[in-house]
Amino acid sequence: MNFITYIRALIKVKYEIGVQRKFNKAFLVPYMHQLETQYGGRFPPEQVKKILNYYGLFIPSVLCASYMRLYGKKLTAEERTRVTLFGILTPVGDDLFDIDKLDVESIRAITFNPNKYEATTFSAKVAKKIQGFLLENVPHNSEYIQSSKNVFEIQLATIKQTNPAITTAEIEEITDAKGGYSVIIYHQTLNETALQDMEKALFKIGGLMQFANDCFDIHKDIHEGIFTLASRCNDYNQLKTLYLEKVKEANHLVKLLPYPAKRKSEFLIIMHAIIAQGLVAIDQMIRLQQKMEGPVNCLEQPRKELITDMQKPANIARWMRYAYKLPKM
Repeated sequence: MNFITYIRALIKVKYEIGVQRKFNKAFLVPYMHQLETQYGGRFPPEQVKKILNYYGLFIPSVLCASYMRLYGKKLTAEERTRVTLFGILTPVGDDLFDIDKLDVESIRAITFNPNKYEATTFSAKVAKKIQGFLLENVPHNSEYIQSSKNVFEIQLATIKQTNPAITTAEIEEITDAKGGYSVIIYHQTLNETALQDMEKALFKIGGLMQFANDCFDIHKDIHEGIFTLASRCNDYNQLKTLYLEKVKEANHLVKLLPYPAKRKSEFLIIMHAIIAQGLVAIDQMIRLQQKMEGPVNCLEQPRKELITDMQKPANIARWMRYAYKLPKM
């Protein structure tokens, strides 16, 4: 992989982000207003930001567009619509657990038989409408349903992460599955289904993305009583070693895919532009560990010590270095 390959890959991402922003202005924003009018509710401001800046922007333009480029194709208008709608469903689905406190059977009904479920809350009505549309319109219905089942079950399993008795092995398994199944289900809204080898690669990549997210959320998770590999860690050097091992595993699986080497190289560059940020957060914890001359008691640390500011020039430099290095591992 040479420097030109990196620049070319990042230019393509920038272009896709621009395309998705225009699509969101024309479709996503009006559609969300339509849902608010139809169901007499409001998307919370923080949720609107998540949808417009992450789930409805990052996922279609960075993840899904990259899947299709790997196949030598582009997102169609129908694919972009389905993926963007799932960008609403993801945070709204979290609200069913966290805010609405719906029982498991209600969430199961919304997931698998939405048209038969009598929704009463705004979030449930929105989730019912979007999931119903996707179940009727995804080209590979059985694969989408299986992915929905996987996401549903791992969402239930994450409850274990509030139990102090959970083992590190269980945390690692949940982390991998939560991230892995999340990126796979987005793929299953596309015209191309994720075949077995692609699923394996995406599972590893998604697990790393979740791992990275947990490294950034140490302060929040510690104070909410959520146990992750990062929040429970006693030695961040060992955590970094584990992270890099997982990077090598993901790279190996991508390189085995039956697509041209150039496309696979660009795909890895884009994926690691995300994944590399986790290492910046881990490095910050390593420096804190050295400062403390031993294990870090995160509960006793001020918030600023545990938050990784990606706007700092030094952190930007670290991110760029890792983003260049990781695809080659």
